Amino acid sequence: MKRYQKILVCIEKPERDCRLLDYVGAICRLAETKEIHLLHVASGKQSKPDEAALDKMEPYDVTPDTLRILAEEHLKGHGNEEVICQVITDTPLIGILRYGLENDIDLIIIGRHASGGQRRGQETVLSRRLTRKATCSVLVLPRDARTKADKILVPVRDSPCSANAVDSACAISRAIDSVVCCLNVFHVGSGYSKVGSTLEEHMALLQKHAKHECERLLIGVETGGANVVTKCVPDLYSQPASIILNEIENESADLVVIGARGRTGAAGVLLGKVTAKLIRQSPIPVLAVKKKGECIGILRALLIMASGEE
Repeated sequence: MKRYQKILVCIEKPERDCRLLDYVGAICRLAETKEIHLLHVASGKQSKPDEAALDKMEPYDVTPDTLRILAEEHLKGHGNEEVICQVITDTPLIGILRYGLENDIDLIIIGRHASGGQRRGQETVLSRRLTRKATCSVLVLPRDARTKADKILVPVRDSPCSANAVDSACAISRAIDSVVCCLNVFHVGSGYSKVGSTLEEHMALLQKHAKHECERLLIGVETGGANVVTKCVPDLYSQPASIILNEIENESADLVVIGARGRTGAAGVLLGKVTAKLIRQSPIPVLAVKKKGECIGILRALLIMASGEE
């Protein structure tokens, strides 16, 4: 597994976000990680604080030294990765996106509570916006997430987006000998009565189609011997995200890997409703897989607008 050579960990409150480094350690054992970036974004409009601004920081403010101490405590003796600690001044979303782009980051890790000071009930806004606009994969960790992945749940359809997610899940599975469950949630419409079919007959036909869809998907993915199973579940009420959340519990899953929507043009920065709801409500970590570099032009335009440049 050589996907995540440069990992960015978003640290808002060191005393709370130190747990993110447990996941960093687990990922680095799977990937040939070369760099671990610990980033704290202090609120403001400048992209970088000058030395005078750092000198004026109060004791409770986060400094590069704070992050270095955090790394020494939680990554001590872990490996040979280079640990880079940075504090920048910017809005949280723009600062993280800008840093990720400038440093060619492969994976961003963020806690779901990381809210940039937003009120309770809005704590997932930053993680959702970051996942929507980042040009690399994003791992969102809920509070008290466990560092295990014995069973990986991958919501799928027969699409390149899902293929990327299955490929990533299989890479993890091969490294730690876990099970990948490809979950196809198929919609059951109401038009079956018009052709004289019963609901049971209609669902059986759709189930068969969903199984074939999973088979086509897996034919195009190099599983590399990973333990992959498939499961097809009907969706009668157009609530796929709710079904996936139920299946997390039913399957005792430890990690959700889902392909974030990747399209060209303006639609490329949109995040699917299912992924957005999983980020908000999943009791386990959600890895939103993106093909690195997608929508990079749109992100650059966004950063230019945010900085006020012509």
